[in-house]
Amino acid sequence: MVWVLYAASGLDSLAITPDSAERLRGRVLLLDVRSPSFFKNAPLGANYNLPLYDIMGGYDPPEGYDYYVTVCSCPSGGIARKAAEILRRRGYRAFYLVRWTKGKGK
Repeated sequence: MVWVLYAASGLDSLAITPDSAERLRGRVLLLDVRSPSFFKNAPLGANYNLPLYDIMGGYDPPEGYDYYVTVCSCPSGGIARKAAEILRRRGYRAFYLVRWTKGKGK
């Protein structure tokens, strides 16, 4: 599975590349923000599942991480981006990754 930066132009401060995520110093939680059934049946390699609807309902990810990188499987990254926005407003250092489909863009 290949992950790429959604906002390749660099205009989106929430977006992050896999290479950049690997260079983050400290503890990083890769957070799958899809529903539990997607998390279970179509894994993306995230270490924790916290659906966007739970984040919107006030739930927070586990504490003790320096960075929170949200992932989803939607082509535009809208779910992961929204989750990162909410977490940022709550004071978390959050970014998002987007799944890239072969043949779409660069």
